[in-house]
Amino acid sequence: MNKASVATTSLLALLVAGCASWDEIDRQSALTDANALPLAATAGPTAEAAPWPAEDWWRGYRDEQLNQLIDEALAGNPSLKVASARIRRAAAQAGLAESDLYPHLDGNGSVIEQRFNKNDVYPDTLAGKVRTANRVGLTGSYSLDLWGGREAEYLSALGQLRASEIDAQAARLDLAAAIAQTYVRLAGEFDQLDISRDLLRQKQEIQALNARQVRAGLVTEVETRQAEAAIATAQAEIVASEDRITLLQHDLAALVGSGPDRGRTIGRPSLTVAAPLGLPSALPAELIGRRPDIVAQRWRIESATRSVDAAKAQFYPNVDLSAFLGFKSIGLSQFLTASSVMVGGGPAVTLPIFDAGRLRSSLAEANATLDISVELYNGAIVDALREVVGYLTSWRANQIRLEHDRHAVTHLEEAYRLAFLRYREGLTNYLTVLSAEGDLIAERRQEAASRNRQYSLSIGLAHALGGGFAPQVLPPS
Repeated sequence: MNKASVATTSLLALLVAGCASWDEIDRQSALTDANALPLAATAGPTAEAAPWPAEDWWRGYRDEQLNQLIDEALAGNPSLKVASARIRRAAAQAGLAESDLYPHLDGNGSVIEQRFNKNDVYPDTLAGKVRTANRVGLTGSYSLDLWGGREAEYLSALGQLRASEIDAQAARLDLAAAIAQTYVRLAGEFDQLDISRDLLRQKQEIQALNARQVRAGLVTEVETRQAEAAIATAQAEIVASEDRITLLQHDLAALVGSGPDRGRTIGRPSLTVAAPLGLPSALPAELIGRRPDIVAQRWRIESATRSVDAAKAQFYPNVDLSAFLGFKSIGLSQFLTASSVMVGGGPAVTLPIFDAGRLRSSLAEANATLDISVELYNGAIVDALREVVGYLTSWRANQIRLEHDRHAVTHLEEAYRLAFLRYREGLTNYLTVLSAEGDLIAERRQEAASRNRQYSLSIGLAHALGGGFAPQVLPPS
């Protein structure tokens, strides 16, 4: 080994030995294993494994108007355009980090009229005179990245880019679910409007009957006034329902990314869903790859892990190579000649010796960021499983309740019919009719609410299962 090699090796060993230490600075959180969170007993029995939601899961409700609304929203909603812009920004940041992995070459040149100072070191031929100082050349630099810090920064930026891409998918899923849920509320308001109109019709029939009975002297004006008040109440409920319908139509127009006039074209929903809900057999293992919010968080963990690697690399010496080549002269006559050539190059080594704890604080911050990302991921898994089982449990319970509501409506309709017949024949008073009518209307409203809740819960479950999301690229395990 020659003297130069020995000197270089000794210098590097000395530099490494003199590096700052990151002792006692490390991550404190660990990823949760989804399979360690059992849910089979809580989810209950399933006749057969249900498939994962399709990418266009909302088409399963067989409502063309809903399909059109979601298609419009996915094409023009401003929130999705914001998500797209964030992807472009993350891609640009990744490009900046990647550029640091390669040599840089810059061209430079200058032509400067300069008066040379008599009291400086210039010769008599220049001192006190104005001459043109000319320079043109190339300057190159390259960081050896011996410890992988620059590559880690690039991989960290790449992780953020992947997270942004998945966030855009999550935004699409959230928007589709928000439109579907609002659409279900609109369907519910139309149902309530139908009930209010039926109630008004019943009140008007009773008022006509009261009028005949008053003329026959069978009842007093009290019943007539009560019937008229009931009509006014029913009319007020109709107006309130129509107002809520209009507002929901405006909400849908806004979600689509259009103005309020778009809401005026939205008609009554015609949702249908017949198949019972179930869970895919691969839960919970595959859920972490099916939920865009969880996959995005995994990419943020990957990004944070690389940031830790980059922070550790800052503790080591940094070696940069630089070189220059060009021409430099005073005056133009000899500018581009061999005698004006300038050339040079060599390494530059920097070593952190004393930084008042800056490097250790930077590494501690990177580790804390990684721990935050890990715990957010762990929390997202727990929340995802809770949502999935919660929606399925509620759907099953609501299905039973809906059957009871339907039976109750059937019996109360018969009770109201009998009460009305007895009142018409003068065998009972008006309060009996009001009581039967009130019970029937309340149960009809509940039955309509339970029916539409089935749609809402099925939408919630599709969203909780990832809405058909299936990433092509997954972060390293």
